[in-house]
Amino acid sequence: LAAERDDIRRQEFQASLRDDFIGDGSEFVVLDETSKNERTYARHYGRAPRGQRAQLTDVFVRGDRYSLCAAMTVEGYIAARAIEGSFDGQEFYDFVVEEVVSLYLPHMTPFPGERSVLVLDNCRIHHNEALVEAVEAAG
Repeated sequence: LAAERDDIRRQEFQASLRDDFIGDGSEFVVLDETSKNERTYARHYGRAPRGQRAQLTDVFVRGDRYSLCAAMTVEGYIAARAIEGSFDGQEFYDFVVEEVVSLYLPHMTPFPGERSVLVLDNCRIHHNEALVEAVEAAG
């Protein structure tokens, strides 16, 4: 068992999943980013007979990188932003604040309504206390 595991908090969380959610996924807004360049599809691993090295050859391309960040629901995407280069913490913050929880065109609603739970992975650029404050301030 994990040293930080708390069985009581775990049971409370499981109860909240049963009691606080509709059950069809309409509460969730999932956010993720991806990027693409000319090398995205290049192989990084290969197989070879025992005792031999796999030879991986590819044309070296130093090209432009494009990144996309999208917010999606069970109905489809609600907001997206594409940039040249990679998303950093500030770009990600701006996207969430300006296009997902914007006060002018809000795509989210207060909990426990539809589109009220923002789901992110553990990417380093998501670790931003100002982002947490902005999302909570938007309701």
